[in-house]
Amino acid sequence: MINCTCYHSAPSQPIRPWREQISPEQDAKIREEFQSIKPLNEEPLALPQSTTPSAPVKRDPVVIETGPVRPYYTGYARIDNAITDALKGKGQELKDNVYNIIWKDLLPHNVHGMEEADRLARIGLGVEKAQYLADQFMDDKTKSSFMEAVRSIAKIGTKGTRVGACEMDYQVKHAIQIDGDGYVHENRSDEYLYAMEKKAPKEYETYKKIKETSGEVEAALFSIRWAIKNLNLINSNQKDYKEKQEERYEKLKKVELDQTFAGADTSSKESFLASIQEKLKANKSLQMNFFLEQIAGMAKTPGSYLFGRRQVFTARA
Repeated sequence: MINCTCYHSAPSQPIRPWREQISPEQDAKIREEFQSIKPLNEEPLALPQSTTPSAPVKRDPVVIETGPVRPYYTGYARIDNAITDALKGKGQELKDNVYNIIWKDLLPHNVHGMEEADRLARIGLGVEKAQYLADQFMDDKTKSSFMEAVRSIAKIGTKGTRVGACEMDYQVKHAIQIDGDGYVHENRSDEYLYAMEKKAPKEYETYKKIKETSGEVEAALFSIRWAIKNLNLINSNQKDYKEKQEERYEKLKKVELDQTFAGADTSSKESFLASIQEKLKANKSLQMNFFLEQIAGMAKTPGSYLFGRRQVFTARA
């Protein structure tokens, strides 16, 4: 059982009546002063008499539309750029759906109240959601590279570690080089640091101390100054660095994904929702309410998409 420590679990304070929070003397003084104040309205409030019944008020629905979902970048250039390629020229609604899945299902920051089995099943459901979108809105060539990238992101999520009980660390970069077309570029600073660690360990220790005491900016400036003086050293180490990068991708390929929702029917939205509901019933050890709420949310989204930014609210007269 997860012992949650985040703000969601802070116990609510019971409401105390005002009379219990003041002394009898304060209560008496308030009553005395209240009686001495002249009311603003001398005449009692009354509704005007009407002989004809008023017509029912017709209220137009309120439409709320949130902004576009912000793209998520992991820093794995091959993975991020495959997603960017797949969504190039597509509508904003499809982009919103894909990035919503990455943010909320594959790499959620807060997993409050979720056991590890639920967290992994949530990632698996995210993969099936992406498969549904790919089958509905992408051609076969695009779909193949897109789903390979989605599964790679899901594997990053699967290998994530908890910080405390509720927050996740996925070892992804938060400072990424992105060009004007949304493509991620490998950061040369990683190459500098790899060479420094291998060939100049004393300077690398200095870099780590600067980062710890003075922050990211000062540490980055130190690494750049070191790189300018040691370009030959960096170039001679490029082969090792590229091999290390390849190892990172190869390790990711070996990660196994949760199969709770695998093989869902993606032929239509109705079939997809019914299929994942049936698979959920076969796994009663999961938190049923959480996943049923997800299914209900997708069912309420109009059209063939699973997530919508447009919400319509109506009220009775």
